Amino acid sequence: MQIIILAGGVGKRIAPLGTSKPKSMFQIMGKPLLHHVLDMVKESKIEIHDVIIVVGPDDKLIKDYLGNGEKVGLNIKYALQENPLGQADALLSARKYVKESFLAMNANDIYDSSLISELAKLGQQNSMDVALVGRQVKNPSKFGVMDFNSKGKLIRVVEKPEKAPSDFAVIGLYYLSPKIWESLDNTPKGQHDDQYELAYQKLINPDGDKFISYDGPFESYKYPWDLLELNDLLLKTKTNRQISKTAQIASSAIVEGDVVIEDNVRVMEYAIIRGPAYIGIGSIIGNHTLLRGGVSIGKDCVIGHSTEVSHSIMGDGCWTHKNFIGDSIISDNCSFGAGTITANVRFDERSVKVKVADQRISSDMDHFGIIMAEDCRTGCNSVLSPGVKIGPNSIVGPGLVLTTDLLPGKMARLNDDAYKIFENTIDVHNLSREERKNMLERIKAKNESAIG
Repeated sequence: MQIIILAGGVGKRIAPLGTSKPKSMFQIMGKPLLHHVLDMVKESKIEIHDVIIVVGPDDKLIKDYLGNGEKVGLNIKYALQENPLGQADALLSARKYVKESFLAMNANDIYDSSLISELAKLGQQNSMDVALVGRQVKNPSKFGVMDFNSKGKLIRVVEKPEKAPSDFAVIGLYYLSPKIWESLDNTPKGQHDDQYELAYQKLINPDGDKFISYDGPFESYKYPWDLLELNDLLLKTKTNRQISKTAQIASSAIVEGDVVIEDNVRVMEYAIIRGPAYIGIGSIIGNHTLLRGGVSIGKDCVIGHSTEVSHSIMGDGCWTHKNFIGDSIISDNCSFGAGTITANVRFDERSVKVKVADQRISSDMDHFGIIMAEDCRTGCNSVLSPGVKIGPNSIVGPGLVLTTDLLPGKMARLNDDAYKIFENTIDVHNLSREERKNMLERIKAKNESAIG
């Protein structure tokens, strides 16, 4: 069996996280998402001849990380998609490597590995040209939706219909025969960039085909906040209590539940880690810190004194000190000044909205903090509002409440005109009016003498 993994494309909806590295290279639990997908492929235990990963022209990071696949135990080849022209074009980029029926999958979806072997078995044993997986969803009109005949067999897929024929959405895992190539050649692009979907539909048996109904774990990375759901799933399915022998944990620290603590981690006095949680290689969890709610911390991070990190992802090389990081996604090499807070709840407690392109889209989360790309800094006592996005290499100045997105390479800071100075009319010493007047005169004279 050959497998094509689609890892090209620009990923405009995930900005600013896709600015500096490919979408599938965002790390959770010490590994890029693509590595987790390849682990899933390996765990399926089907006989795999090779894996063809479709990459874009700027995806050198993927090749450098995976090489020929030796580090993940798979034979990997790469197909180049010159331009992000959709799923059909991505698949056609791998055509020259494929000699048989194959599986096609996305580089950003996580599900049970048994689904891969189950779909391969269904397609092979029934000599099918296309085999699909359906999942019941609450809002089918946002997806490709399955339509069935009276016998419950699949007869077609309707893309994003106004009136859905069922509540079964198509999951992005496909079994395809070589007939897909001719079908793609003979299918023009549709109005909604659905050439791929129109092409594989031609291979569905008009009398009805079998399909797999799947209700197991599934998460897909389409918007930045989806990473928190992926993090929850991976922590739940991949975490059991593993503490490296080289980790140093203070006797007064509390480590509860399923926690992975990697090599050379230091957990200082009175720190509390409540699993599930992942702490990357060489990171320091400082005194009186609290990690809870499902946390993934990258390597070489310093979670400094009195910081609370709740239900969040932090990349490599991040620094905190007396901060609250809640329901947030932080990429690599970010530093938070003392007192910085990520606000994660609206006053009206409604779903937090995030600006995507020119629209504000609901995250469907009533607790959601910020999205911060690589190499960012915040000053002391800054406040970052719910749903704010901060582009790479940007700075939020001290004492500032950031309520709007910050583009890459920008700095937000308070101007001198942002505050005014008045005479102090509040007596903090409980002095009489005359005593206070005399004190102010002495201070004034002293200042004038110092200036002179």
